[in-house]
Amino acid sequence: MGSLTKATWPKFWIALGILTAVMPLLARHGWALTAVRLGDAKAESMGVNPRALRLEVLVLVSLLAAIAVAFVGTIGFIGLVGPHIARILLGEDQRFFLPGSALCGALILSVGSVISKIIIPGTIIPIGIITSLVGIPFFLFLVLNHKKASW
Repeated sequence: MGSLTKATWPKFWIALGILTAVMPLLARHGWALTAVRLGDAKAESMGVNPRALRLEVLVLVSLLAAIAVAFVGTIGFIGLVGPHIARILLGEDQRFFLPGSALCGALILSVGSVISKIIIPGTIIPIGIITSLVGIPFFLFLVLNHKKASW
């Protein structure tokens, strides 16, 4: 189970350095990522190479996920729920969606951390349990709404 109790200042600075290096690389592809959402054929007609873009984005996102998991462990549902909330709030334009997704994930993690510390005084409940309590109902909501929309 992941926990912020494993976080230290040196780990924070390393993670911040990697985030600072990777986010501009992802941001520079904001328009191309939005074009790929339209489909590969349309993206190619706009001059985007979807295959190369997917590979580069996969490597960059994997680096971000790996550094987070290496330093604090796995904390479920943040990487799944945060982007969905950001998409609902901000839409599909990747220029706004990418930073919004990161901020939503950070907010979920911060609120989960606070809740995990105040539920039972003197005991820290794993953040993954708190985020699961939010994530599972949220995904059920998304699945049920998707089924209604497709009927």
